[in-house]
Amino acid sequence: MIASSLTCRVLRAVWLWLAALGQSSRVFAAIGRCYRASGTHRTLARWLGAEPRALASSRYTRAFTNENARLSRKTKLRAAIESSVLCRIYRAVLRCGQNSRILSWLFSGGVTGLILVCIGLYAGIDYVLRDLLAIPVLSSMWDEALLLFAALWICGQRVEARSPLAARTTPMDCGILLFLTASFVLMNVNAPFFSIQVSGFRASCQYLLWFFIVTRILRDDRDVLRLYGALVGLGVLLALHGIYQYIVAVPIPASWMTHTETAVRTRVYSIFGSPNIMGDFMVMVAPMCAGLAYCVKDTKWKIAAWIGTILMCIACLFTMSRASWVAMAIAVVIFVLLVDRRLLALLAVAGIGACFVPFVRTRIGFLFTDDFAAANTSGGRAGRKLNALNLFYAGNPWVGVGEGMFGGAVAMQNQVLDGVDYFYVDNYFLKTMVEMGYCGLAAFCLMLLGFLGAACRALYRKAQDFKAGLDRLFPLCAGMFAGLCGVIVHCFFENIFEEPYMMAYFWSLAGLLMWAGFLREDKQEVRA
Repeated sequence: MIASSLTCRVLRAVWLWLAALGQSSRVFAAIGRCYRASGTHRTLARWLGAEPRALASSRYTRAFTNENARLSRKTKLRAAIESSVLCRIYRAVLRCGQNSRILSWLFSGGVTGLILVCIGLYAGIDYVLRDLLAIPVLSSMWDEALLLFAALWICGQRVEARSPLAARTTPMDCGILLFLTASFVLMNVNAPFFSIQVSGFRASCQYLLWFFIVTRILRDDRDVLRLYGALVGLGVLLALHGIYQYIVAVPIPASWMTHTETAVRTRVYSIFGSPNIMGDFMVMVAPMCAGLAYCVKDTKWKIAAWIGTILMCIACLFTMSRASWVAMAIAVVIFVLLVDRRLLALLAVAGIGACFVPFVRTRIGFLFTDDFAAANTSGGRAGRKLNALNLFYAGNPWVGVGEGMFGGAVAMQNQVLDGVDYFYVDNYFLKTMVEMGYCGLAAFCLMLLGFLGAACRALYRKAQDFKAGLDRLFPLCAGMFAGLCGVIVHCFFENIFEEPYMMAYFWSLAGLLMWAGFLREDKQEVRA
C-alpha cells in the first residue's frame, strides 16, 4: 500500500529525476561547458587560487615579523616565563599524569593541545562553571583567563624559539582589525554612558580575539583534530541530551508556544537555556560532523560520523526553532554542493519528508494564521524591529545610540534611556546598526564579507589539494564553512553573537579555516 501510494511515487520520481539530471541533461552539460570556457571562470580561478602576495609584502606582515624577531632575542622574558608559577604547576601536573591515560591524552599535545581542547569544549566548561558549580568569580572570569593565558603562551613560544618566526597573517586580519578600530572609535565618540559603552564594546569585540589566538597557536593537523574533534564530540553529546529532553517532554515556559500549536510537545534546549541557541549550535556542528565522514578512512568512524550528523539534525528539529531550520537547510545545501552533490536527491527527499511531520506542519502553518500576524505586529519580531528603527532614526543614524544601549544583553542589564521599551531585537545586524549606526554596520558587514571571500579562496585551494591527493582537510574545511554560513544566516533572526560561546566558536573556526587555507605548510595526512 505504501509503495503504491501517490506520495511514495512522487518521491521516487523526484529521486530519479534529480539523480539523472546532471548526467542526462544536454542543456545542463552545455551550460557547464560554456561556463568552463568563459572568462568569468578563468577570472574566478585566478582570484581563488592566487597567493596573497600583497598581504605577504605589506607593512602589517613586516611589523609582525619584526616583533617575532624581537621576542626571540628577549632571553629574560623566556627565563621569567619558565620560572613562573603557572609553568611550574603545569610541569608538576605533567609529571603526575605520565602514568594516567586521561591526563596523558590531555597533555599529549602539550599546553597548546590543552588550550585547543578547552576551546572545543567551551560551552560545556562554561555550563559547568556557571550553572553547576556556580562560583561567581570563577564563572565570570574563566574565559578571559583562558584567552589571556593563550596569548601569553603564544608569546612564550615565540621567545622559546630563539629565532625569528614567520608572521602569521591572513586575508581576514584587515577586516577584523577594521571592525575593532571602528568599534573603539565609536565607543569614544558616542559615549553617553561610558561604562555601558565599554561593556558593549567588550561584548562585541572581545571574542574576536580568538581568531588571532587560533591562527597563531595551531602547529599541525593533529592540533586541528583536537579542536575539531572536541567540538564535534560535544555536539553529539548535546544532541543526545536534547533528544532525551524531547522524549521526557521537559517543561518549558508557556511563552515558547501558543495554544494553537497542539502538536508541539516541548522544545529542547539542552544546556543552553534557549531552543534558538541550541538550534544554532546544531547548525554549526552538524556539517562539521558530516565532514568527518568524508575525511576519515575507517568504516567504523564513517558510520559514527553519519550517526552523529543525523542525531544533530534531529535535535535541531526538536528545538522547534523555525530560524534554526532555515539555517540548517542552507548549511546542509552548501555542504552538499561543496563535497558531494549526489546527496542532493536524498536531501530533497528528506526535506519533503520533514514537511509531513505533525509538529513541523504546525510550526510552519502557524506563520500563516491571524494569531501569528497579530502577535508579530504587536509584540513579535516585526513590531520590535519597527520600534528599533524608530529609535534609530530619532538619533544620529551614522553613529547610532551607543554601544550596549539597545537591542542586546548589555542594554537589557542597563536600561538607562528614558521612555524606551527595552527588548531583544532578534536580528544582530539590526542591533549593530541601532547601536553603532551606519558606520558600525558597514564595518561589521565588511568583516563578514572579508571572511566569506577569504573562505572561498581557502576552500578552492583545499579542493585542489584534495583532488590531487595531497591532504584530506577539504571536507573538514567545507563542514566548517557551511556551519559558519548557517550561523550568519541565523543572525538575521536572533542575536546569535550575543552568546559568548557562539562568538568564541565562530571566530575560532574561522581562524582554523584560515590556517588550513593560507598558513598550513606541510602536506600531511589527517588521521582520526
